[in-house]
Amino acid sequence: MKELALEVLLTIQGIAAASGLVYQDKRISIVSDNSMLLYNYDINEQKLSKKTLIWSDIAENVPKKDKADFEAITTIDGMFYIFGSGSGAGRNSLIIYDPKRDSKDSIDLKPVYQELMQQFDVSEKDFNIEGALALGSELWLFNRGNGPSKKNAVFILEKGTFRPKDYFAVELPPLQGVETGFTDATLVNGNMYFTAAAEDSNSSYHDGEIKGTLIGRLNPKTRRVEYTQILSEKHKFEGLSLFEKNKRSLTFLLCEDEDTAVAASKVYKVKIPR
Repeated sequence: MKELALEVLLTIQGIAAASGLVYQDKRISIVSDNSMLLYNYDINEQKLSKKTLIWSDIAENVPKKDKADFEAITTIDGMFYIFGSGSGAGRNSLIIYDPKRDSKDSIDLKPVYQELMQQFDVSEKDFNIEGALALGSELWLFNRGNGPSKKNAVFILEKGTFRPKDYFAVELPPLQGVETGFTDATLVNGNMYFTAAAEDSNSSYHDGEIKGTLIGRLNPKTRRVEYTQILSEKHKFEGLSLFEKNKRSLTFLLCEDEDTAVAASKVYKVKIPR
């Protein structure tokens, strides 16, 4: 299977380890898994601004043991919902940021994450939230299967109360002999598009050798993967957001986590048939 044609849209200086992005109104909003900030890049003005999400002595290049590990970002009712992965202590925060009022709330999701693990029999070592999206009255959280049991799965919660509703496992194909795991997801016209990366590691905490990334589509009604396609056999893409669409194709933006402290992030675009 051939890789899709990737194109670098732009390079944003001042962001390292990008882990999720949202595109809207000519602005790209990015979170980083080693930062306590929300980055907003205005495409027209070519200007980067930063918003503090969690106060800390160190806002960027936070040591691994101390980072909030923001891995998922989505918009709900005009507000940004930014999720910690839950893959370790201190990684359980949900930040809800209102850009119109420039205000934010912080919610400790540790009790929610623990209830999800207990109710659906997922171990702490296998719990790693990497994508989030809203579907009607529900919140879908995508668990990356890069722990010992390789549990790619979706947790379904009530959007307002975060009460657990359901859970289902998802089987994904490997890349270069390595299991792939969810790294982001987004909703387009009732379908869920996702990225899944292959990283040669049995840990949701420690990094491994990157073997590439897939893009795919999940039908929320049947809960089945309808197709997957290779994006790259060398990049680990962790962010996915719709950029453009027409009757024949969808164009997505992607951000890449290179697992380095280099403060420059490339935003890619890729076109796929509808």
